Amino acid sequence: MSRCSVPDRRGAAVAGLACLLLLAVCDRTLASEGIVVGAPRVLLNGQTLDVTWDEITNAPLTVSAVGSDLLVVKGIEGMGRGEVQDIGTLLVNKYRQLLRVRPEHLVLRKAEKSGGSWFLSYRQTVRGLAVYDSSLGFSIDPEGRVRSLGAILYPDARVSAGSRLDRAQALKIARAKLRDTDELDHEVSAESVAIYPERRAGAVEYHRVYIFNFFARKETHPGSVANGRAIFVDGSTGRILKSQPLFKPLGCCLPVDWTPEELKR
Repeated sequence: MSRCSVPDRRGAAVAGLACLLLLAVCDRTLASEGIVVGAPRVLLNGQTLDVTWDEITNAPLTVSAVGSDLLVVKGIEGMGRGEVQDIGTLLVNKYRQLLRVRPEHLVLRKAEKSGGSWFLSYRQTVRGLAVYDSSLGFSIDPEGRVRSLGAILYPDARVSAGSRLDRAQALKIARAKLRDTDELDHEVSAESVAIYPERRAGAVEYHRVYIFNFFARKETHPGSVANGRAIFVDGSTGRILKSQPLFKPLGCCLPVDWTPEELKR
């Protein structure tokens, strides 16, 4: 059960108060660093920053430096992917008070070079589990300058160490959902356990979920764009938290960087 989950009506008020207390603690922590949550401009370590905020998590969505750079990387022209991927650690460490995530909780998703610039993106993890829909991304220009970053982060993300339901039970629930969508010809192509942040009533509930990616056993009509379905099953309650089509143009799967072996060939 998540820290901000609402198990029943009797516990709703208590859980809601707990969520508000977590946000209050967050506000006090940032305030101790001289950071005002929601302020469009903040001062951190003598540097002025323009910031946009997530109104629910109080985490920054975008950060850019006023009249300077967030980071300057020397020798960028001679770096390869293995060296560039560690720059995210330097950036997160420098702005850790603002981002409120630890660098070891960010896993590299992509590092690509184009036109002399590097483009990097990371995913947030907690206890080794990916936080669904989380991201941190930035670019490094040919002079080694990082001018801004964009992020979807969940600093308060927490889940239980294990699930009440085992994989077989969760898969049975997911297949039952396929009957509702008339997709019984689908089979599992990829799966994982992750943290799903459910936004509701001004707060976020964090769920440990099974994510099953189903695709049709036989090729669908060439003109069809929908080719599969991703189903998120709460590992504690068995509730379907999310069900959505997977489209051919977007590839497989959720998270987007999963690629089943049979689809690589």
